[in-house]
Amino acid sequence: MTTTETTGTLVHVDPTTIVLDTNVRTDARLDKGFVASIRENGVMQPVVGYRAEDEAVHVLQGQRRTLAAVEAGRESIPVYLANNPDDAGRIVTQMIENDQRTGFTDAERADGYEQLSLLGMTAGQIARRTHSTKQTVEHGLTARQSDTAREHLAAGLTIEQAAAIAEFDEDDDAVSTLLDATKRGAFEHSLSRLRQSRDSARAVAAEIERLTNEGTTVLDETPWGYYYDGRGAAAPLRALGVDDAEHTTCPGHAVTVTARWNGDVSVEALCTDWKGNGHENTSAVAGNSGPMDDDEKAERRRIIAGNKDWRAATDVRRDWLRAFTQRKSAPKDAPAVLARLLATASSRVTDGMNDRKSITADILGEEWRTAAPTTTARATIYAATIALAGIEVTYADVHTWRNITTTDRDYLRILTGWGYTPCDLEQQMLNDEE
Repeated sequence: MTTTETTGTLVHVDPTTIVLDTNVRTDARLDKGFVASIRENGVMQPVVGYRAEDEAVHVLQGQRRTLAAVEAGRESIPVYLANNPDDAGRIVTQMIENDQRTGFTDAERADGYEQLSLLGMTAGQIARRTHSTKQTVEHGLTARQSDTAREHLAAGLTIEQAAAIAEFDEDDDAVSTLLDATKRGAFEHSLSRLRQSRDSARAVAAEIERLTNEGTTVLDETPWGYYYDGRGAAAPLRALGVDDAEHTTCPGHAVTVTARWNGDVSVEALCTDWKGNGHENTSAVAGNSGPMDDDEKAERRRIIAGNKDWRAATDVRRDWLRAFTQRKSAPKDAPAVLARLLATASSRVTDGMNDRKSITADILGEEWRTAAPTTTARATIYAATIALAGIEVTYADVHTWRNITTTDRDYLRILTGWGYTPCDLEQQMLNDEE
């Protein structure tokens, strides 16, 4: 077909002759109502395309309309001819155009990021061209590198969730935990717990390898009878009053390696049979004898698991509080909440004003004292955040979940009412109150 039109011309073209280049929208989703509308009314909004060297018209924007026109049997559709783009420009154009329409999924968006990456664009360049955040692009690219993540991304996970799945791609149990958490709305909490456990395990493994190479006996786990009160064969050297260096020749010399709550590794020297090796346990409590019974062991397991859940929830809660500070408008009940906290928990609110443990700075930023906003809405959020940071100081303590106070419960109700998703342990606390 010979043509004389120039760029910017509106032409009518047989839709069956239009070329559909690879499109970031993987499923055109041609519902019957849409096709019926095209059959009856035609394509009301022109498709955007370009004339290639072979004279064929290629679609830039409007793949779905073109396919519907073919299925509806339309003889021609309006096409606005634009410049012939390069591949990156075509993909970016499709992503922006599709992003402004309903039904463009995260899976398709991640696929578009990958196509642009394969064309040599960096994550930063892709972010600028597609009006995305760099982190979202990086998450999308990460998700596309994992078969498991791609599968679940196509099934409806967000880009961020799929990237987390890719992060634990080789751990089937972790992937199952995350997928189950999505159903309960606890994805961020489960992810935080898994990351902390993984990082702790890596640190512990590295320290065990170092100590083993030095010839030190490292126990696989801390003996249940390992207590200062003498209830069991094992006891820490601190309770025995024995110097670590002096005890290395004792047949019972060993160490345990555990992860501390702050990510550090704790190495504890002990004697596996302090009585048999002639040591005296100065911390033994008179009248206590024998190992822990099953109920005591179960309670200890519950406490250990609860402490880990609580620490993992702290990271998620802090992220939520930081995001809360960026809101453009305050919750409607924010002034009433702030007034209540000032009246009923003034000492806790003061912790936020004094930036106890630097939590206020962690949430609002280091310059928070000199960056107070002037608009009413933003100022309300600012003031509420300072108060919440003060409550958070004590609430984050690992003992809180076993010794919950009225103020702590009120704090949790405030956060959940404003959009925070509690972890299972926090939700149980709310359920218990009800």
